Amino acid sequence: MNPLQILAEYEQIKRNAVESIQDYCVRFNTVYNEIPDHLKPPVGLAMMKFPDGFDADMAYQLRERELAIMEDMQKIAVNVEENLLSKRARAKAEKKVTVKEESSSMDQLLKKVE
Repeated sequence: MNPLQILAEYEQIKRNAVESIQDYCVRFNTVYNEIPDHLKPPVGLAMMKFPDGFDADMAYQLRERELAIMEDMQKIAVNVEENLLSKRARAKAEKKVTVKEESSSMDQLLKKVE
């Protein structure tokens, strides 16, 4: 593959919607390792680039941690996603409960009006 194509792929790399974190990590590492040495960004820059492949919440969580090696960042990404998914599920469940409570209050109010 053309080195400039590899570099362009690296610059545009994002996690696909149905892609697991592990698969994204493998793809990120593969693309990064295919970049010729004379064009390859230093590992520190790669660690700054890696979170860009995720949504804003995930990227923020990864950048917030001061990790020394890429392997640690990639391992942490799995935990961060689990925590974010759990948090979003709880928020969604709480929203449903609030909506249910509001609708039953509305029902009671309508009965009183009748």
